[in-house]
Amino acid sequence: MLIGPPSDKTWLRLAHRVDPANGEHEFRAATSRDGEDYVWGGTWTLPAGTEPRIGLLSLGRAPNDPAATSRFDYFRVYRP
Repeated sequence: MLIGPPSDKTWLRLAHRVDPANGEHEFRAATSRDGEDYVWGGTWTLPAGTEPRIGLLSLGRAPNDPAATSRFDYFRVYRP
């Protein structure tokens, strides 16, 4: 799902929680054009008992355009 407006530089955030009622994994993503103001999107739900993994890719190019390329300055996973 589309989350926020694209930019030449975009910050991404991914929040994860496990629903205590049913054990399902809930993920919610956000994007920012300035690294401070984030637009949060909808929630993806994965079944209880799965082992989620993170993958990064480029999407959204128009037909006949050259392949989209993403570069990442850093990638960090932390537990608050």
